[in-house]
Amino acid sequence: MRPYDGSCHCGAIKFSFEAEPITKGIRCNCSFCSRRGTLMHPVPEGSFKVEAQEGALSTYQFVTKQAQHYFCKHCGISTYSEATRWPGQYIVNLGCVEGVDTFALETTVFDGRHLL
Repeated sequence: MRPYDGSCHCGAIKFSFEAEPITKGIRCNCSFCSRRGTLMHPVPEGSFKVEAQEGALSTYQFVTKQAQHYFCKHCGISTYSEATRWPGQYIVNLGCVEGVDTFALETTVFDGRHLL
């Protein structure tokens, strides 16, 4: 396990977690995820910590409203999500994690488009 730190673009939302070295990420093909181009990674809720400036953290939900997608109200960056499909885990946006090259990672696709 190693520590990871991440943040939105403006730094109003910061998060940290511990995980095995990250070597792959997940892309979802649902209408929301494909538009934002996020490469995701699940993190157990027990190792995930968030610090946000007051009023910076907001959520977006759509269709079934089973997932909460968190983003920064100031810079608009999606930082992490919570979804009922992955109980007990946060889904972090690897593009927000320091030291992770999302273009160098192995990628798998989650078929979120056909789950609605």
